[in-house]
Amino acid sequence: MKTIIITVITFLGIFLFLPMSMYARVPTVTFSTFRDTVYLQNEDLAEIGRLYAAAKQEIENTFTGVDKYLALSRCEYLMGISFRVEGRNNESAAFFEQGIVWAEESITIRPTSEGYRLLGVNISFLCEVRPSFGLRNIGRIEENANKALELDPSNLMAQYLIASKYIIAPWPYGNVRRGAALLEEITRQNYLSMDREDLFSLYLMLEAACLKQKKNQEAQVWRDRAAAIYPGNNLISFLL
Repeated sequence: MKTIIITVITFLGIFLFLPMSMYARVPTVTFSTFRDTVYLQNEDLAEIGRLYAAAKQEIENTFTGVDKYLALSRCEYLMGISFRVEGRNNESAAFFEQGIVWAEESITIRPTSEGYRLLGVNISFLCEVRPSFGLRNIGRIEENANKALELDPSNLMAQYLIASKYIIAPWPYGNVRRGAALLEEITRQNYLSMDREDLFSLYLMLEAACLKQKKNQEAQVWRDRAAAIYPGNNLISFLL
C-alpha cells in the first residue's frame, strides 16, 4: 500500500505545477520574467534566485493583503520547482512549505478559490519531495481543489488538479481515460482564453495520459505543442 501511495505522490508532484490564476495572473513584469525563466530552465539557479528575490520585492511593493500572499505563494512554488528539477529536494521543500504558509495566510484574510488552489499545488509538491509528509497529506490535494471549485467552478487549475489525479494514480485509484477526457474538455472550452502556462500544463499532462495508454503518436503531438511554448523545460525530457 505504501509503495502505491508513494508512486502517486511522486507523479502528482512532478506534474501539478502550473498556475491558472484568478488573481494577478501575471502580478508584475519581474514576476513574468522569473516565471518564464523557471519554465524555460535557461539560467542557472543563482540567476533564478536573483529573479525570485526581485519578483518578491516587487510584489511586496505593489500588492497588499490577499493579492500579495497569493502572488508570494506562486513565487515560492516556482522557486521550489527550480530546485526540484535539479534534484535538490530538501532545498525545494522549504519553498513549498513557505508557499503553503502564504496560501494559508491569504485564506485567513479572505477565503478565495485561488487561495485554496495554491494551497493544493504547494501541498502536491511537498508530498512529492517529502514522501513522509505525502503519506499523511496526499488527500489534502483534492480536498483543497474541491474547496476552490466550490468558490469558483470556473477555476481551471482546480479542475486540472482533479483530472490529473485520474491520469497519474495507478489502478485502482486512477482512470486515465476519464482524466484525459476532463483535460480535453478544459482545453476545448477555454482554448482562446488560456495563456501559455495554462496550455503548457494541459499539453504536458495530456502527453502523460497518452504515454500511459501507449498512444505514442498522440503523445508526440502534445509533446510538440508543449515544447513550442517552453522548449527548454526539463520536464518535457523527463517524460520521454
